[in-house]
Amino acid sequence: MNDTEKAALIAEIEEARRKIASAGAALRDANESVRRTLDLPSRAKRSFEKHRLAWLGGSALLGVLLAKLPARTKTVFVEQATGVAGKLGTIWGIAKFATGIAQPFLAELATKWLASRTRKRE
Repeated sequence: MNDTEKAALIAEIEEARRKIASAGAALRDANESVRRTLDLPSRAKRSFEKHRLAWLGGSALLGVLLAKLPARTKTVFVEQATGVAGKLGTIWGIAKFATGIAQPFLAELATKWLASRTRKRE
């Protein structure tokens, strides 16, 4: 390989390096542009700072519209249990109701019984 071929090869390598460097810079610029475009929080913040009244008015309007929507009604269908399960459920409900009503009376009876037991021991 002679000196002219070496010089041509070195020049070709330098040209390839310059092309790679310029392509890398262009890629970095494009990447930065895409990053700025997709950075939604900062874009929203800038937009709010620029158009504060429009944002506040829009949010107030949206709040009023959402408040005016009718409430969702949910219909619940309950089948009555039949057979043994139904009878046990009925008995359980009656027992809970009866103990709720009888609780003060039962508490008074228990208090009297405990008081008489403690008097007998003295």
